[in-house]
Amino acid sequence: MAATGVMALPALNSGSGDMWPRIASAAVLAPLALAVAYAGSPAFEAALIAVAGLLAWEWTGLCGSRRGSLMYALLTLVAAAAVLFVAADELGSAVTAVVAGTLIAVLLEGDDAEGQDRRAWMALGVVYIAVPLAALEGLRLAPHGRELVIWLLVVVWASDTVAYMFGRAFGGLKLAPSISPKKTWSGLGGAVIGAAAAGGLIALALGADDAADFALMAALFGLVGQGGDLMESAVKRRFGVKDTSRLIPGHGGLFDRLDAFLAVVVVAAAARALGWTGGTTW
Repeated sequence: MAATGVMALPALNSGSGDMWPRIASAAVLAPLALAVAYAGSPAFEAALIAVAGLLAWEWTGLCGSRRGSLMYALLTLVAAAAVLFVAADELGSAVTAVVAGTLIAVLLEGDDAEGQDRRAWMALGVVYIAVPLAALEGLRLAPHGRELVIWLLVVVWASDTVAYMFGRAFGGLKLAPSISPKKTWSGLGGAVIGAAAAGGLIALALGADDAADFALMAALFGLVGQGGDLMESAVKRRFGVKDTSRLIPGHGGLFDRLDAFLAVVVVAAAARALGWTGGTTW
């Protein structure tokens, strides 16, 4: 699978014919993501709910839900509710919405032998979509959340781009050939280096006093992002598809572009909950 994120440079498996559509899509979507992160409420929440709807559409199609329309509505509503509850500082209600949505997804999918598998995937979809988007809302509302979200966006983009460059330049041993045949250990090293460099430099540009700490944390996020990429690759391999959709010209689906970022924001939110003070010095 390609190096991914909210908007990465051309993927490892892309041909030259895909280059310009990818660049054009990135030129539109990357500034849009930054603008929404900068703007904050209510544009930020509206964007997260729109993203939830698109991800729910991709997930129900990818996994072949037996209750397509109902499941699409459920996944979208649960994610929207989680985001809005976090926005209202009702974390307990957000958790309740996700748990309830997961149980409803299991019930909606039925109980036949094939449905057993689909139930698990639909339940996973609730968590996979709602939790990262709610975590991202929480990060944006935190002290200096605007700077932190922008920092995370750039860290993931840099990680994915340098991973692509290192993978193409050095190749070498495959990282997880049974899941993503084109990923290499050199690409993983590039992801960590790119994330660390971008994390330190952007932190300095945003006025942080502890840029070295940000660089170290960014290196961790580089690893996490690659893990998120591999997880999504495993799901696609399970269902025998290359992309989750053809929504973004030259890039595939929204999940294909967000897989690394979704994993990173969850870990970043958990780190903040555990005492990481990233962003408070800006």
